[in-house]
Amino acid sequence: MKKIIFSCVILAGITSCVPQKKFDDLENSYYASLDEQGKLNKELTLANHSIETLEKELDKTKKELYVKDTAFANAQRLMNVSQSEFEGLLQEMHSALNSSSQKSQTFFNQLTDKEKQVEELLKNQKELEAKIENQNNEIINLKKQIFVKEIQDKVK
Repeated sequence: MKKIIFSCVILAGITSCVPQKKFDDLENSYYASLDEQGKLNKELTLANHSIETLEKELDKTKKELYVKDTAFANAQRLMNVSQSEFEGLLQEMHSALNSSSQKSQTFFNQLTDKEKQVEELLKNQKELEAKIENQNNEIINLKKQIFVKEIQDKVK
């Protein structure tokens, strides 16, 4: 039995041995794999760092976009309010122009009426002045006649 176990151990030792060249190739392959794994770990670390950086930039961009969206919305509201005020002022201006036009027309009509009245009054004034002049002439003629008569009476 000792021989059998010993034979099995020797047989296992002989059959389980790998040739040196194959061992060296496996060992080189193992170290190459370790080197490649190290490089890949470095690349993975860099990629993770890049992802973190990009996520930070994305968050920053989202915040900037939110600020710009908010500013845009506020500007749009201001523009709508300004547009509304402009339209209101435009309507007021049209209303004022129409009212002013009507008032100007009324004023013009009143002015025309007043001019006609003034012309009439001037005409009446001239007529009255002419009548007064005639009466003054008559009075002067009567006074002359009275004076002449008084002189004639005194002379007689």
